[in-house]
Amino acid sequence: MFRSIYSRMTLGLNGFRATAFCASLILVMIAAVPPVFEGRAHARSADTADEESIAVKERRYEPPRLEKAIDPDLYILGPYDQLLINIVGPEPRSFSPLVLPEGNIFIPGVGAVEADGLTLNEFRGRLIRKLGDYYHDIEVFCFLQAPRVFKVFVTGEVANPGAVEVSAVDRVSDAIEFAGGTIGAASTRRIRLNRDGELVRVDLLEFHHKGILEYNPVLRSGDRIHVPVIGWSATIHGQVMKPGKYEIIEGETVEDLLEIAGGFSAEAVTDSVLVGRVRNNDIISNMVVHRDMYGLKIQDLDEVNVFGAFEGSNRVFVFGAVTKSGRFFIAPDEGLSELIVRTGRFATYADLENAFIEREGGEPIRVNLKNYLPPGPEIDFPLEDGDVLNVPSLYQKVTVGGEVNVPGEFPFQSNWTVAKYVGLAGGPTSEGSVNRVLIYSPDGDVMKADGGYIPKRGDTIIVKKGKARLAAEFFNGLIRLGTLVVTLIVVSR
Repeated sequence: MFRSIYSRMTLGLNGFRATAFCASLILVMIAAVPPVFEGRAHARSADTADEESIAVKERRYEPPRLEKAIDPDLYILGPYDQLLINIVGPEPRSFSPLVLPEGNIFIPGVGAVEADGLTLNEFRGRLIRKLGDYYHDIEVFCFLQAPRVFKVFVTGEVANPGAVEVSAVDRVSDAIEFAGGTIGAASTRRIRLNRDGELVRVDLLEFHHKGILEYNPVLRSGDRIHVPVIGWSATIHGQVMKPGKYEIIEGETVEDLLEIAGGFSAEAVTDSVLVGRVRNNDIISNMVVHRDMYGLKIQDLDEVNVFGAFEGSNRVFVFGAVTKSGRFFIAPDEGLSELIVRTGRFATYADLENAFIEREGGEPIRVNLKNYLPPGPEIDFPLEDGDVLNVPSLYQKVTVGGEVNVPGEFPFQSNWTVAKYVGLAGGPTSEGSVNRVLIYSPDGDVMKADGGYIPKRGDTIIVKKGKARLAAEFFNGLIRLGTLVVTLIVVSR
């Protein structure tokens, strides 16, 4: 009996020990589990943080800013355009395929359908014909769900040249804006769009002024845009809606410039304008252009002045080396000295002694403006309605020619000698001498000089042959003459 009780107690104790052992084992396992879950939690947090970091670095897609609804007859499909296709029939289906990089879309159970280079409507027709080979009694709807995004290159006069990301509904002006916009003297009328090896001229001034879309085309994959430096320009003053300086295209006329400037104002005289033009010698000439001559072609740096219809005032015009040029209204008793005060300062290179006034129906009148500077002359020069005062520029160059290695024109320096200008021209040739030169002035005067002479603005330096060379040539001539005489004597005998 005791043995039986002992056996039961032993079994109970062993069971209790087993139970305690199991409980301890479970507690140990439970204690060990949290770090595992905690590690997994930390891992998930790290993965989430990485994903969020990547998401921040990536530019989030934003729907493009559409000008209007997409025209399916004009929109051209390309890789990564996303479409929405809906098949209505006994077994309706709907899916949103992308145009693949090779230019096709893939439809399960049907295969590939070419899309690249087709308009949306052209692709719809091709898709309906393709699905008609596999399905009957169906209607097919196909729409553009999201325009593709791609890169184009913008170079030239922009803030951030390089690749920019655009969508298939963006225009050239958008790409330039994404590149930071234009800088400096950037052209807005001669922008070049290189598309599949062909150059397309982009004219943003015409686009903004007239709304002509072809001057600001929609972008395509592979496009390259170059913004050059501004080319020709012309200025329009006076009674127009938007006076100012405008870039012009070679071949445009006075009428074109008037249109760019918004046309005549209400106070304008519309039957004629005054055109100032810079000639090759840097002298500005002026001409009155009547309405029937508005087809006159504009040249670079032209200035067009539009008169105003003010009664009781005289109009005079000032051009050239002054800080304020254009049209001035003067009282009947005002003269040249008052006009000089109103034009402001002269340019440092103004040739005051050789100014001239053009008067309708007469020859140009030469005036020395130094005689009419403040405080005022004893006898003023009277002005008439329509007079044009031209203030020419002093010659800014010195020309070097003759026996020099690199003849040409060089910038004038007030303290430079003939020797320095000849040095700029590559030095004298083997036959030339820097101490035997002729100086031709702009007035036509000629004088002899040597290397130490300081030429004036506009002078022309001609380097002559050296005396030693002339003597050698004279001696050689005598030898040839003597040889000829001897020969004649021998032949005559």
